[in-house]
Amino acid sequence: MNVEVGQLTHADGRKDLISADATNDEDLSETKGFFTKKTSFMLFVILPSIVAAVYYAFVASSQYISESRMVVRTIGVSEQFDTSEKRDGRSIIGGDSLTQDSYIVANYLQSPQLVRILNDRIGLHDMFSKLTIDWFSRLPGTAKFEDLHKYWLQQVDTYVDGPSGIIILTIRAFSPDDAATISRAAMQAANEMIDMISEKAKRDLIKRGENDMDLALNQYRKALDDLREYQNETGILDPLASAKMSNAVIAKLTEQKLTLTVNLNSMRAAGADNSARARDLKRTIEAIDEQIKLRQDSVAGNDMPSAGVQLSSSLTEFSRLETQRIVTQAIYESTVRNLDTAKSTALKRTTFISVFSDAEIPEKSRYPQRFSQWLIIFGGLLTLWMTATLIWMSIEDHRV
Repeated sequence: MNVEVGQLTHADGRKDLISADATNDEDLSETKGFFTKKTSFMLFVILPSIVAAVYYAFVASSQYISESRMVVRTIGVSEQFDTSEKRDGRSIIGGDSLTQDSYIVANYLQSPQLVRILNDRIGLHDMFSKLTIDWFSRLPGTAKFEDLHKYWLQQVDTYVDGPSGIIILTIRAFSPDDAATISRAAMQAANEMIDMISEKAKRDLIKRGENDMDLALNQYRKALDDLREYQNETGILDPLASAKMSNAVIAKLTEQKLTLTVNLNSMRAAGADNSARARDLKRTIEAIDEQIKLRQDSVAGNDMPSAGVQLSSSLTEFSRLETQRIVTQAIYESTVRNLDTAKSTALKRTTFISVFSDAEIPEKSRYPQRFSQWLIIFGGLLTLWMTATLIWMSIEDHRV
């Protein structure tokens, strides 16, 4: 580095050398003279705070709050719900608590569907894009629906008290009438949504009951058809009854055979076993034996009857089919009772929104909180300035 050296002449003639570095420090000091702590404080703290104060004092539009309180209620709950649940019934969608319905309503109040309904009914977009609203607060006139929904989320607040299920709806608007109008329209739309869900739940409950009944009826008819087809194939309506009848016939024939055998033995004892009467008795006994054998084979045995069907073998299949018929009949009767119960429950059960604190027209604006927000801005700017100044001073100290 080349360093130029100058001379300083004193009154007594002595000369001192002055380096060029000292001259450069003075020039640098003159260059940084404008950007001092005072000017930076004025530029980055005081000036923005004045702008914010002017905005909040004279420009920022007043915002009014409309608050509503409501709760979702269900009437016509059956006694079995009251004994098994500590709350007032079940949710319209099958849950165990009406608090779940309250969360559904709270979520719906922030949904795009509600925004679309409010925009169609009361012109929500126009309310938030009035020219009387300051530029920083109002919704742009060319805003799309998605922008309107995002803006709506800034203007609405919902709170659900878990133990009681109470819903608190807070609407923020730029005029008292708009705040009350929006709040009432939102509650009306939420009530319509609850009615729609409740009616759909009723229809679904009845529809499920009807579907179950139709399915059980088809199974019952199939069981009857299978049993009827088997009866037609075998020619036996009831194997058990047929077996009882065959046993009764066998017992009767055995009794007749016993009587005839006694008579034949008597004739043999009298030496008339070759008489025409004795021969008739023998033929009758033989015929009765054939009938007894035939009846016994038709009930059970190793020899198949001429008809090809034994009651013992058909009894197993018949019992299966008959059991299937009885079971499907019981299921069908149960589904019929369930359907009647579902229809009765649907007629008695009603879910609705009960508003116990309606939206009133506010008399005083609550937002913006001008002094508080200005104080927050001033404190934030001051903190940032102090932090930046300390960092800069630390850097300068390390350069020395």
